[in-house]
Amino acid sequence: MEQSGTSAMPSTTGSGRRTFLRGAVGATAVGLAGAAGIVRAEAAPAPAPARISATQNNWRFCQKCFVMYFWGYPTDGVCPAGGSHSAQGFNFVLPYDVPETPTAQRNWRFCQKCYSMYFWGYPTDGVCPSFGAHSAQGFNFVLPHDVPETPTQQRNWRFCQKCFSMYFWGYPTDGVCPAGGAHSAQGYNFALPHS
Repeated sequence: MEQSGTSAMPSTTGSGRRTFLRGAVGATAVGLAGAAGIVRAEAAPAPAPARISATQNNWRFCQKCFVMYFWGYPTDGVCPAGGSHSAQGFNFVLPYDVPETPTAQRNWRFCQKCYSMYFWGYPTDGVCPSFGAHSAQGFNFVLPHDVPETPTQQRNWRFCQKCFSMYFWGYPTDGVCPAGGAHSAQGYNFALPHS
């Protein structure tokens, strides 16, 4: 209780040192809390960094089976036409872990068994030339489709409805499908970026 004409600060006389220390600690705590409030009020959150488009290179066309496969390991995966894939043409640089848009489809994945790019958006994972179904690993690629071809973007890449792989649909034949016969195009016409 405060009496009229007396100070709100504790007296330094009376109880002596203990009262003085209690008062000093209390005043310091109030001062620090006030300073923290000032800092908190003045400090603005740092702006979020701009999202940088992530890409991975070393994706290649296999001249034997026509699929898109990853060419970044010492071996070249399993080709349904026999042996390993065989790279030809452009070095594709594919975007991953970016938002899906009306002209870019997500859920394209690397198969760790055969190294092909396949669609991972169905309850099953297609047919892998390394037996069984494809097995997803790594990034979630988001691939552009139904956009114009440019000097650094090649059209006629398609989803095979039999094996779920991405394959090139620009030749008179449709390559070799691990589900038997040739690949069979369905859905979007992808235009994939290359260097």
